[in-house]
Amino acid sequence: MDADVLKKRLAREKIARRQAESLLETKSRDLFLASEQVTKSAQQIKAQSQQVQAVLDHAMAAIFLVDENEQIIRANRIAELTFETAMDDLLGMNLFELFSADAREAARKCDAVSELNQEMNTSDKTIELTGQRKGGATFPMELAATELDLDGSSFTVWICKDVSSRKQAEEERAKLERELAQSQKLESLGTLASGIAHEINTPVQYVSDNCHFLRDAFADLVAVLAAQNDLLEAAEAAGVLSEAVAKVRKSQDEADLDFLKEEVPSSIEQTLDGVSRVSKIVTAVKEFSHPGTAEKSLVDLNKAIETTLTVARNEWKYLAEVETDFDDALPPVPCLPGEFNQVILNMVINAAHAIESKKEEALGKITIKTAQRERMAEISISDSGCGISPEHKKQIFDPFFTTKGVGKGTGQGLSIAYASITQKHGGTISVDSTPDVGTTFTIRLPLPDETNLKEAV
Repeated sequence: MDADVLKKRLAREKIARRQAESLLETKSRDLFLASEQVTKSAQQIKAQSQQVQAVLDHAMAAIFLVDENEQIIRANRIAELTFETAMDDLLGMNLFELFSADAREAARKCDAVSELNQEMNTSDKTIELTGQRKGGATFPMELAATELDLDGSSFTVWICKDVSSRKQAEEERAKLERELAQSQKLESLGTLASGIAHEINTPVQYVSDNCHFLRDAFADLVAVLAAQNDLLEAAEAAGVLSEAVAKVRKSQDEADLDFLKEEVPSSIEQTLDGVSRVSKIVTAVKEFSHPGTAEKSLVDLNKAIETTLTVARNEWKYLAEVETDFDDALPPVPCLPGEFNQVILNMVINAAHAIESKKEEALGKITIKTAQRERMAEISISDSGCGISPEHKKQIFDPFFTTKGVGKGTGQGLSIAYASITQKHGGTISVDSTPDVGTTFTIRLPLPDETNLKEAV
């Protein structure tokens, strides 16, 4: 081959090689830049995913992304905490396993969830269902859902918020409102009763004073009649003033003087006894309805119970006999007098209603005892009524729970009594009952330490 031709060929191959190397270098550089861009995009996607997860994890509610098969494909940290279930267990789980059995059935049957499925363009519509933690404990939760369509696939975002604390706060507020309403009602009734008692007391005092006067005056008249009779007997013996003596004797016979001497003192004593009872009732009403105080004072429990029995007499006198066994050595106990009186009143009325429910012809029996047990004052209130069944016994102190017929009770008496004794007085209240035999409520209140509590008036 000619040398010149060979040189030309080598030169062309050299140029071609350089062009290939240049092209390869360009392609390599482009590939490297593309690789960097992919890496950067991947990092951005990862960062964005982490940001989204961080936002989800800091949300104040459990959030789930659920596919068409109702399986959870994404959840946040609050979901783990709310349902006490690890993320690995949540992912792939059927969403409805996080509902209680009843709520799960209700959700599947539509009502709330079906309605949400029809309005998935909004997540501000919430319903209330019952959630279930991993251990089986249930709790109230608010639920909202939104439908998403991503790349042709349908997903649902479920937002579940545990509202246990809010529900508890609402119940506490409702309870306080009921107690406040009851307190205001009792205060109003107490003020009214106290005023009426004061108005009654004045005429009762007039009647009492006049009866005492009549008793003393009649005793003086009896003495005069005795002297008159002596005078008549002397005149008859002397045979003088026979016409006048006969007239007086006739007047005595017409007046039936012997009957009057025997019956008038008895009538006056009965009247005085009745007046004394009225006065005792009036005093009891005034003491019972004395405006409540915010501070405890030392209370004679025996006297307070006697006062309440007097006030409530009309509730039990036709149904039961009341027997008291008081510990006279029981020291005064720190109490809110008005509230303690109300507790005893509720207990006595409940006992009377229990006896009435038994529907026996004979009178039932209510027994109230006081005693000191170590550093506690104990009051037991027993009745021979219908008793309480074991299943009802568990609910007996629940608000609005009652076994009485319509119009017989609101279901608040025992719950208010329980709250007053346990929360405001630092004591305890328990119940022991046997169906068809009777019930005993036992109240224990702490005795006073060395304090400067004033004695209740």
